[in-house]
Amino acid sequence: MPNDSPYKAALQKLFRTRLVARLDDLRQALKRQSRTTILHALRAVGYLTSYSHAGRYYTLERIPQFDPKGLWRYRQIGFSSRGTLRATLIHLVETSPAGQTHTELQDLLHLRVHDT
Repeated sequence: MPNDSPYKAALQKLFRTRLVARLDDLRQALKRQSRTTILHALRAVGYLTSYSHAGRYYTLERIPQFDPKGLWRYRQIGFSSRGTLRATLIHLVETSPAGQTHTELQDLLHLRVHDT
């Protein structure tokens, strides 16, 4: 990527008006189609992907206000300070005194939890 600053400025502008964005929103804001270029630009400013919706939503690391379990929801979209759903599940189970049942995890994460 030849010059990060225009991308950083475009991302900052986009995320001033919204808390989360999809890849198409990012493509439009950065005026680039390449997913790789967009991910490089996001990496330069720090970002998270949603653990819900198959990771289709992005936010900047500075935006979420995580709860004590490291979770943040915006509308129906879930984000975790641990990043991925798998890492989040492992953390929740390992830090719970008695572990977590599927039902407890589903209630906490607001999505169906498979055998992971």
